[in-house]
Amino acid sequence: MMQTENRTAVIRERIENIYKYLHRHKEYINRLNVFPVPDGDTGLNMTLTLQGALANMHNYEEESISTGEYLKNFAEQMLLNSRGCSGVILSLYCQGISQVIENNDFSKDNIFRALENGYKNAYEGTENPKEGTMLTLMREFKEKYGEIMKEDDDPSIIIKKCIPYLKEVLKKTPDMLPVLKQAGVVDSGGAGFLIILQGINRELNFNGSSLNSLPVSIIININKNIKKFLNGNFANFNKNSIADLLPSIDVEKLHNLRLRNIIEDVKHFINNLQSNGSRLLNKKAIINDLEDMKNSWNPEIKFKYCTEFVLETDKISSKEQIKKIIDGYGDSLIILSSGDKYKVHIHTNKPESVFKDVSKYGELIFTKVDDMKKQHRNLISDDTIDYEREKSVFCIVSGKGFAEILKKLGTDDVFCYGKNKPSVERIVKELNRLRTKNIIVAADDKDILMALKYAASLSKSNVNIVESNNVISLISMMMNISKELDITNTLESIMNSLDDIRFCGIARAVRDAVTEDGKKVNKNDFFTVYNGKIILSDKNIETLIINTIKKLIKEESLISLYKGIPARKEENLIPKLKKTFPDFEFEEYYGGQYQYNYYITFE
Repeated sequence: MMQTENRTAVIRERIENIYKYLHRHKEYINRLNVFPVPDGDTGLNMTLTLQGALANMHNYEEESISTGEYLKNFAEQMLLNSRGCSGVILSLYCQGISQVIENNDFSKDNIFRALENGYKNAYEGTENPKEGTMLTLMREFKEKYGEIMKEDDDPSIIIKKCIPYLKEVLKKTPDMLPVLKQAGVVDSGGAGFLIILQGINRELNFNGSSLNSLPVSIIININKNIKKFLNGNFANFNKNSIADLLPSIDVEKLHNLRLRNIIEDVKHFINNLQSNGSRLLNKKAIINDLEDMKNSWNPEIKFKYCTEFVLETDKISSKEQIKKIIDGYGDSLIILSSGDKYKVHIHTNKPESVFKDVSKYGELIFTKVDDMKKQHRNLISDDTIDYEREKSVFCIVSGKGFAEILKKLGTDDVFCYGKNKPSVERIVKELNRLRTKNIIVAADDKDILMALKYAASLSKSNVNIVESNNVISLISMMMNISKELDITNTLESIMNSLDDIRFCGIARAVRDAVTEDGKKVNKNDFFTVYNGKIILSDKNIETLIINTIKKLIKEESLISLYKGIPARKEENLIPKLKKTFPDFEFEEYYGGQYQYNYYITFE
């Protein structure tokens, strides 16, 4: 049993290190969005996909399973926790790989078969797959691996040799997708995939390619016990498990040079001790080195559980109050607030204690560690839902204002996911919560579609997906829907009305760009996106909105402005617009969207 625990501890350690490497590059990936709108979240979606899977693997680590079986379970958790197109495609790829290496064969030939199956699974699971995306790098990786394996036998060396080639492939993605070339960026999903591959390479080549070696966290623990031993009675050495573990550590596979030297010194000291020879090394010096290494080591190793929760409270009025309550439990603390709700992220060894302490101040409406495990058990159970409704129209949106607008227009239920895309598992939970036999569901972002489709296959309801890609299409849908029709005719009515309302978006540029006609958009300027293209820009948002209306208005009589979070403090523009356009009617609503200052509709 001990060998199994070491094996699963090793593979988890490797995956955690890969996750941390991806997390450090998250913002770089996010910035590779096509438009200069601050909505690039590819890096975030990929990071949260891995993070969610890690959070749900603790039960498997207690079981007697092989590395291949562990990886298969991890890939399944990735799918359940995947977010956005990038997260789903990455999960499908890992699922395909795990289906092959479940047999625990890590030979170069079986890994090649796994890469083939991974690419096939991701490609077939992606609607309208395109060149110049993550899929291109997955295919090129498989082909380059097959080419190099004819000369090398070590999979870790083969992977290492593939990376320079894939970097060149990534540079060519703008030539494969015109939208990337116009924006002057490489594909963000491809960049994320390459960074994950680099993280894998670091683990295989810095820590050794054998999955039976000890992870660094275990070695640190061994050193703690060595220090205790050196301060104690040498006569008890042979009774200590350290006597068996130390000879198994291959220092050549340790990336940290200082750690290697300490282990060598300790092994030398013990060898002399066991052979009754003279003690050539200074015991106190070794203890000092161990203490210094412990103090200087990456503190992330100390806190293994990535924990999140949302607290609704009327007893706490600032982030600082929450920080004082839980700061001593761990590190990597992030606190976000919205009204009386606080979303908290912390790395800790005691998530249950954190939940217990904060729950004294209010209601925990979401906890990552507990709730997601409960959701997973529900997904794989054989229970059924007692349906309360025959049919429901369900919308998934980001902005709170739009959620309220859609409810007033007759939507049966709305899930407001906020800034971060929802995971597959969260969408399944929301669908099952409706207790409806037939659900018509539409989301305000095309990046949610893949996760939504996978969630629909896991839901206990009959889910009919409306392939919408913006929140205005949801408003148009609800303004034209007739709930008296049967499910088939309702869907047909919806699809015919999605594009009835013309609209544009106003945002602030986070980098330099160009308009459709080649004019420069400077960073921090405001710009207008219409039909997927940048058409105008200006330093002044009021001037831009006026020029946008002049350019886009046709025969419509009503112009509506939906204010987003970036513009929530701006004054009402309606009086000024009425003076400029006296023949048109104007309305303003709060949409609560995160990236766009305004959506403007023409009806």
